Amino acid sequence: MKKAMQLQDSRADKFWRIETMGVDLMVNWGKKGSSGHYEMYRFPSEDRCLKEAAKLSQDRQDKGYSDYPEFDPMDIYYYDDDTMGLHPLTSHPLYRKYFTSPFYYSNTERNVPFGSDEGSDALWEMEEVLRRRPKAALRDFPAHVLRKLHSLAYYPPHGESVEELRRIDAAASAEAHPSLKELRSTDRMIIASALAQLKITGSLSEQLYQLALLAITRLERIRGLGQNVWLTSSMLMTIQRDLKLYRSSLSPAKQAVGA
Repeated sequence: MKKAMQLQDSRADKFWRIETMGVDLMVNWGKKGSSGHYEMYRFPSEDRCLKEAAKLSQDRQDKGYSDYPEFDPMDIYYYDDDTMGLHPLTSHPLYRKYFTSPFYYSNTERNVPFGSDEGSDALWEMEEVLRRRPKAALRDFPAHVLRKLHSLAYYPPHGESVEELRRIDAAASAEAHPSLKELRSTDRMIIASALAQLKITGSLSEQLYQLALLAITRLERIRGLGQNVWLTSSMLMTIQRDLKLYRSSLSPAKQAVGA
């Protein structure tokens, strides 16, 4: 079930919408022009979920709400419910379309994009930033979060070869030289930041897109040098594939947009 409604009178101009997925129900409401508030509920059965959705919709209609056919789900930001956590119903439709693997909606294990310290902080901090400043520039977001929340330096990938990474590893004990672990933290932060922007907004800056592809490649090469990068090879390749599928679906004009 999916339904959007509105209330327009001399005192209010509000939207309210509801959507179900199996036994889960999402309610989103607020002032028109905002992303509003999100709440998630889970029921013992799909039938019970649909009955509750119908009841809530009828309650809104009884309070004066009417159908809102102009509502555009592509044009708002999506924020997870604190109780339920990550969920497709609280993710942008484009993210739901191209990022379907269960690991995109999990933060309970360290070996998923939003499960590491870097990943969970990237999603949480991006939500905080975009709630305060919906049009915030995100070019330096991964570096900002690493420095603010982890007190770590930021080492963006630039296509390092395996040999170059070996030299970095050998020089890591010297003062002012990064270690492979520090590069790993940067890469995980970049990947999680790209996915977070997509999950919330449905868009991805060109710079963050390119950095995410480079980060995936560097993590795979770091793994080859014996470092645990947490994300599996299969998962990294899935993320790379899905990012490219998403990007290829955009018009050339949208592909050129940076944020």
